[in-house]
Amino acid sequence: MKMISRILVLAGAAAVVVSAGLPWVTVKGALPSTLDLGLIGAEVSPLGKTVSGTETKAWPVVIGIGAVVAVLALMGLARKLILLLGLLTTVAGGALLYYVMNVVDIETKGDTLKNALANLALDSSAGAGPMLLIAGGLAIAIGAILD
Repeated sequence: MKMISRILVLAGAAAVVVSAGLPWVTVKGALPSTLDLGLIGAEVSPLGKTVSGTETKAWPVVIGIGAVVAVLALMGLARKLILLLGLLTTVAGGALLYYVMNVVDIETKGDTLKNALANLALDSSAGAGPMLLIAGGLAIAIGAILD
């Protein structure tokens, strides 16, 4: 790998790893019961909560992808695999961002009354984690393409 592309891939891998420790979603407001964030495997208490990546079931996978990409980049191997992992990470980050931006609607859509109450009582916002995951995936993919 060329030096510039290797640095870009390593920076992207570091961003992917760091994204697991940052906040992914914040839910504020009063809930009648806990809200199960099934997709990411976390629960929000009745008083609200900020969920970081390490509180979910996905953090080992996220850190594993970042580590694999970093090792492959340092060894200068598997450019196509690095590109694929970068693209998949970008898509997964985009899906995660969509989910955390719409988490209240998605998790309460089966029950009309619960959905209406949740939309009145809750406010959710995306944290920096999903955005850094997207940026890291893009950096990995661009670095692999530049090689």
